[in-house]
Amino acid sequence: MKAKRRHELQENVLAGELGKVVEFLKKRGSYLATGALVIALVIFAYVAISGRGEASRSKLQSQWDRAMTGQAKSEQERAELLTEIAAQTDNLRMAALATVELGYADATRALVAETGSERDALEESAAKWYGKTIADFPTQALAVAKAHFGLGKLYESKRQFVQAGEEYRQAKASAEVVGHPVVVRAQISLAQLPRLNSPVRMATTMPATMPASAPSTMPATAPAAPTVRDASPPATQPAKATKP
Repeated sequence: MKAKRRHELQENVLAGELGKVVEFLKKRGSYLATGALVIALVIFAYVAISGRGEASRSKLQSQWDRAMTGQAKSEQERAELLTEIAAQTDNLRMAALATVELGYADATRALVAETGSERDALEESAAKWYGKTIADFPTQALAVAKAHFGLGKLYESKRQFVQAGEEYRQAKASAEVVGHPVVVRAQISLAQLPRLNSPVRMATTMPATMPASAPSTMPATAPAAPTVRDASPPATQPAKATKP
């Protein structure tokens, strides 16, 4: 009997608790439904944003690969791809690297320019891209190092060796790019500057005397050619005597 009584009491307690839950849902059900809807919307928005972010990253990587691996059909297409990458803000690292690559492209074209004015315009454009990289992406150490190296090469081509040396030192200054190829190239270029800056010595006068072994005078006339005796046979041969 005691066990049955305890069971009945437990059922009564459970029924009472269920009743409280039902009463709570009657009073607060609309709020719970609203909360569940909000949570569902938040989850949906997160999934949608994540999907768009992944699609954007995939598109950027595809554009970068096309521009940097020779898949672009022309230099114009490559420049358009790099310009689009440089303008986006989703991936600052790729934007900075694309900006400095635009500078490299103009500097390379300047090397084969047909006129001086064309070369100057391309070098000025390259310097602007390098400067934009340094100013707009100061936290992107690799891109900044490449921009300083590019500026150093521009100064070196103009024989402005002091400015070139400063840019090379800036290119290898960051600890984040130690050992990177651009740092090695900057070190090599910096070491070569003293040799490039040294004046080239050239002879200004002819030697006063000729070497002792050289003859002082040349013969006035060439020696006469030796005569050749005429080796042709005589025109007629004497007639041989006939035997009786």
